[in-house]
Amino acid sequence: MVSSSPMGENCLHADICAPLARKKINLTFFTHLSGDSQVICTADKMGEETLSLVQSRADPRSALRLQRGTAVIAVYPHDKRPEILGTFIHSLARARVRLQGLASSPSAVTVVLSSRRVKAAVQQLFDHFHFPAFASPQEFFDAQPPPAELLQQVVASYQEKVIKVYWIMPQPDLDLWGARISSSEILEEFANALIDFGELGLKIPFLVASPDMGGKDFLVSFCTAPGDQGAQVRRILQRHLPDLRPMRLSPVAGVFLHGPHFGDRYGVADTFLRALGRARVSLLALSCTVSSISGVLRQQELARAMQVLGETFEMPRAPDSPRPRKPVVVP
Repeated sequence: MVSSSPMGENCLHADICAPLARKKINLTFFTHLSGDSQVICTADKMGEETLSLVQSRADPRSALRLQRGTAVIAVYPHDKRPEILGTFIHSLARARVRLQGLASSPSAVTVVLSSRRVKAAVQQLFDHFHFPAFASPQEFFDAQPPPAELLQQVVASYQEKVIKVYWIMPQPDLDLWGARISSSEILEEFANALIDFGELGLKIPFLVASPDMGGKDFLVSFCTAPGDQGAQVRRILQRHLPDLRPMRLSPVAGVFLHGPHFGDRYGVADTFLRALGRARVSLLALSCTVSSISGVLRQQELARAMQVLGETFEMPRAPDSPRPRKPVVVP
């Protein structure tokens, strides 16, 4: 589901995710760009109910569109390397994939696409990347568990009352870039720019690309680090996309959560948003993909965000470390 809200409105209020969590609707993919665009993916049979629940809480001026017959493909790990992101986008373009959503985190890069293009996309990914576990695309497809087994794994993870995480990682001193890209062909030029970022040794810890409501333009937002290389980023963007007018916000901070059951547990995004809401932290951008949540926020709000997230999620404790404060139990 793609939604668009009036600029300046708080369209990512926690109440939007709360009814989905209460109905035990799992979000397999969720992105947000402040005041403008969201992409939400759920199991196919949950689409109509999700649309109805989001409509009941969204701003009356919001526009929503339900897109059926989609799939999610993720490649990980990629170590925040922009050349991998760029090559990933090129692979999709050669497979004639129309992006329904794209997001990255420190652990994965994920695309939403038409189910009809999955085989073509996987074939192109095998042409551009080496996957040690699989010798061919057919071997990859043969190794996928049947839907009934996947459902059993998801149901089992629902029993966890306090959400466990492997780590909560802050990253200050980032630049947040945003731009509107007018076509799939220009998106390929953006992929070339990402590859050039990699040649300079830049890292991209966060990237989201969302289609607009018309499905022709893409809203792109990404972070670069460290925050003192803005001139190089702008120069590379202008070389490949001379008509692009990127906006830059600096400094911002990123907060990255990685968990064992994020990919198949309902309520994670709701818990994350409610925690930040209690601390009066406003997100500029959000990506929930596979087993990670990535949030971008104003740098002055980073300390409050880390405090409340540490109190909300359960993290591993080193053997000799003091016992942490009791986490908040989220129903």
